Amino acid sequence: MQELNLRYFHSVAKTGSLSAAAEELHVAVSAVSRQIANLEQRLGMTLFERQPRGMQLTEAGRLLQAYALRNQLEVESVITQMQEVTARQQRKITVACPDGMAWYFLPSVISGFVSQYPDTRFDLQVVDSARASALVKEGSVDIALTFSLSPDIGVKVVSSHSAAISALMSQHHPLAGKADLHVTDLSPYPLSMSLNGSTMRYLFDVACSLSGIKVHPLFSCDSLGATYTMVCEHPNMIGLCSAVAVSGKTHREGLVLKPLQEPQLALRSLQVQVMAERYMPTHIDAFLNFLEQRLESACR
Repeated sequence: MQELNLRYFHSVAKTGSLSAAAEELHVAVSAVSRQIANLEQRLGMTLFERQPRGMQLTEAGRLLQAYALRNQLEVESVITQMQEVTARQQRKITVACPDGMAWYFLPSVISGFVSQYPDTRFDLQVVDSARASALVKEGSVDIALTFSLSPDIGVKVVSSHSAAISALMSQHHPLAGKADLHVTDLSPYPLSMSLNGSTMRYLFDVACSLSGIKVHPLFSCDSLGATYTMVCEHPNMIGLCSAVAVSGKTHREGLVLKPLQEPQLALRSLQVQVMAERYMPTHIDAFLNFLEQRLESACR
């Protein structure tokens, strides 16, 4: 049975009159009468007894009315569920970032945000910085956090923060009390840093070359978590990372982060990027503002 037939039938059954149903449905009485007649003909049974004062349901009609009521309630339930799904999808935020931001800082920010806005959901993709920017440009994610050496064409940079490369070590490390730290100071100690191809590795190699030394890391890995664990477990290990990546965490494990004085190591920035010219929904704008506050605090 077509939904239109049931809607007309339900209205006549409820009002008990063709004219009242026509008024409720905003159609002609003849249209209502025709739909009821077509429905009865298709079913091969009488659904209403035509009486001088209106339309009286037959036994078969009462069974169909019960079905029509269930059908209406089920349709309304499905529509409500669809609206809820759409609302949840509208409150989802997709983010892409490199491992250095995904290991601790960004999950910490997201956790703080969802505590205030529990209906917001997040999808986080951990990719390299170039891929994060590409995902924003193609609209696959809403926001990208990237370590960058220069502006990227095709994206809007919401904010840019210093991501200078620093040395992470135990507070009991021999270099922990040194006022000024240079790459030459690191060479006697085991070093953990990212693999070749990262902006960090490139800038560190440039700084070492300009200082006339060559430093071979004991441990190379693109996981900040692995580097952090190496520094925690090995008393003399030094790890390279940015201050924002470990902001709010180092003091818990008795670690310190020492700036390196080479200017080349301060050329990298952390950018918050969105698609150029895109209108941002309210919940994404709210998260961008929340993220900006946390970044400003971490980069002081």
